[in-house]
Amino acid sequence: MSVLLLAASLCVSFTLGCKDQGKASQKYAADLAAKLAPVLKTDVEQVRRGLPNGAKKVGEMVDTDPGADLVALRKALEVGRASDKDLLVSKVTFFSFADPTGVVLRSEGDPDMLANRSVLATFPDLKKASDPTSGTVEVFGHMQEMRGVRNGQDEQWVLAHPIKAPDNQVKGMLVTGWSLRAYSYRLQTAAKQEMTEVAKRDSLKMTPLLYTFVFKGSKAYAEAVTPDVNVEAIEKLDPVAKTEAGPWSGSVELTGRIYGVAIERVPELAPDAGVAVLVSPI
Repeated sequence: MSVLLLAASLCVSFTLGCKDQGKASQKYAADLAAKLAPVLKTDVEQVRRGLPNGAKKVGEMVDTDPGADLVALRKALEVGRASDKDLLVSKVTFFSFADPTGVVLRSEGDPDMLANRSVLATFPDLKKASDPTSGTVEVFGHMQEMRGVRNGQDEQWVLAHPIKAPDNQVKGMLVTGWSLRAYSYRLQTAAKQEMTEVAKRDSLKMTPLLYTFVFKGSKAYAEAVTPDVNVEAIEKLDPVAKTEAGPWSGSVELTGRIYGVAIERVPELAPDAGVAVLVSPI
């Protein structure tokens, strides 16, 4: 066989190998996205179901001047969250009592980064939750004190519900939700567990390399250690456009490695939101 024929043969073999790897990666990615989308849907629904019950319980426990005893207020928040099974297991990253003007008096966790901060200054639409006839109010945006990571872009899903006294007077608002980047860590953990089982099933030598994302509009959010180039790759794909007709999958090359990529909307979070994954067998 001539040198040219040998080179051509090797080139064809390499190309076919890359195509096969791309197809396998794409299948893993599509299957994983299909598993993670219901996880996000369930987590969203838990928060929505539990928040009204939690607000009611907190309202039963706080005095007419909730800010007068912050220790008691924190206890009321803890009991309010524990009183509802959905809130108890929810993946929220902040759980706070804000007075009717929107100033946070106390949060469940420590350190309390939101204390004495106005949520209405950043999310003015939450003022609707200070109306005793209001239900749950939801917004997206960015507040520094709600960040899930120190550096890089982040966004929060924020919900507020009125906290009322027995006479229907509004004592404040129960404010909760999650940082999209902090929530992405929850998806990453679930994805690793899933792919560990897949690796056993398919007799893979190692668990595939994977990254998970939550997207909202044109932005994608991942856990803190995800390379920026991976986030940028998802954003360049335009997840909202790609999923206009339903779940989408394909393959991309990043830093010399072929990844399967899959994107699926989760309208329960928002019409332009969902999950995306990158998967590459090792």
